[in-house]
Amino acid sequence: MSLVQHERHVNTATRSLIKTLYDSGVRNCQVMNVTGNIHGGNDKVGFNVQHVRNVLRDKRKKRFEIGDVQAGLDLLHRLNEKNGSKYFIRTKVDEENRLKCLVWIDLRYLMAYQNFSDVVVFDTTYRANRYTMSFVPFTEVNHHYQSVIFGFVLMRDEHASTFEWILRSWLAGVGNKPPLTIITDQDQAMASAIAIILSNTTNLLCSWHISQKFPEKLAHYYSDFPEFKTDFNHYIYKSVTECIFEARWASFVEKYHLQEHKWLNGLYELKHKWILAYTRNTFSAF
Repeated sequence: MSLVQHERHVNTATRSLIKTLYDSGVRNCQVMNVTGNIHGGNDKVGFNVQHVRNVLRDKRKKRFEIGDVQAGLDLLHRLNEKNGSKYFIRTKVDEENRLKCLVWIDLRYLMAYQNFSDVVVFDTTYRANRYTMSFVPFTEVNHHYQSVIFGFVLMRDEHASTFEWILRSWLAGVGNKPPLTIITDQDQAMASAIAIILSNTTNLLCSWHISQKFPEKLAHYYSDFPEFKTDFNHYIYKSVTECIFEARWASFVEKYHLQEHKWLNGLYELKHKWILAYTRNTFSAF
């Protein structure tokens, strides 16, 4: 859904008020209270707090002027020169010459990458709030099970074409050596780009990101069956073999009548792509 569709109930005067309140340090929930008082109640406003967030997101994007971009790039290039060109930097701008993507790799870690590129994590869940750009670290695990961040990406959108550009740039920065495995969330655009650019790399899904959706997607079962969460976690995380998991899963589905649960069935179909443990320091295969 487009930004315009999201804001269809927010007229020009109200958008101006929202921005003014935001600049004055008023929080989003308080903005809703102010507009509710003006209209005689929050139920009469015609929009909700998500619409407020979208108005402010648009405002923050407009802040991202070329001066900010150039200042940031100049700083990166000065640091690179000062440190003997130890960083790989590649940028992409849009038709208005605004920064769309930035790939940065610390070349001092290339030796570590050459030795420990079996598993790389590409985590798009971070946010750089001021400009609403995603901050995406490239992380690997060394022989001490320690996470090593050897580069990062700033990106303004999460389209498949953007991910393709990022992955091509990243490969150029690491000597065109793709990892054996890359761990991501369930972003379909990212999956499509990986299939094209890293066709021989196995794409696994991080179970931590998936598990964040459990309370939302399974709220009814969590509230109605006190033992549901314990059973669910036990079957997923403590089944040491595939045969044990399949037997336990069949019993679990029957016990809670989950045969027609669309989201859970979809998750089951993707179980071969899960990687169960993703922490700052350790990985464990499903």
